[in-house]
Amino acid sequence: MSYNLRRIVIIISALFICAVSLAQTVGYSHKPLAAEGCSMKYSVAKQDTSYYIIATVSSDRLRFLGEPQMKIRTFNDEVITLNGVNIGNGSQSAGMVIGNIVYPITEINSTAQFLITPQQFELLKDGVAKIRISMTPMNHEKSFKKDKIGKKLYDFFIKQQSVSDDF
Repeated sequence: MSYNLRRIVIIISALFICAVSLAQTVGYSHKPLAAEGCSMKYSVAKQDTSYYIIATVSSDRLRFLGEPQMKIRTFNDEVITLNGVNIGNGSQSAGMVIGNIVYPITEINSTAQFLITPQQFELLKDGVAKIRISMTPMNHEKSFKKDKIGKKLYDFFIKQQSVSDDF
């Protein structure tokens, strides 16, 4: 199978996984700088025997790199490093009229999947204290005083474990 065909198959299967798993998402908004503000959403997907965290960013500039890396620090000071694959980028453009001037507004949506093991999910139930994801033009980094995504991602994992693969 050629490289391009393999990549298309991976993208299509990942988008299918993303579409199925978007029913269960957890997320937050983050504005370290006004221009690079973003909305992050996370979900969990199972493909065969592998589990993935699907991350989607909506922003005016931020996009996932081709092979992004996610680092998660739990409240028990455990560090989880996940390697991922960018599975899609898209954008929406609109205009806002203020006075007699039209200001363009563009929102970029970028999605990546990160392979994660069941043992790493067990660490997430302690809660996520900090998350860092490699992106362009700058890395996304967010610290939490209390858990917002860790326990929910663990719950999504438990639900995905119980989903039957029977056809």
